Amino acid sequence: MGKVTSKQQVVLDFIQRYVAEHKKAPLIREIQEGCSITSYKSAVDRLNALERKGLIGRRPNKHRGIRVKKISGEPEISNEPKTLQGAGQ
Repeated sequence: MGKVTSKQQVVLDFIQRYVAEHKKAPLIREIQEGCSITSYKSAVDRLNALERKGLIGRRPNKHRGIRVKKISGEPEISNEPKTLQGAGQ
């Protein structure tokens, strides 16, 4: 895994805070606004870099398909909806 730049760390920190607060991943536009990134493409580039470095996972064709991966002993932060086993039966 390569070294994370300060700009990439800002994005990663924002995603972690957003998921903790909202229980879902942010949209790219929300990342752009929340991190004061001037262009949409720059936000996408930073997400791509974080994904290449293995810090986030992204599901194609999902608006809120970003998830932070497990980092050195920390629990993985998931924005997947939780289901109760046996619910609705």
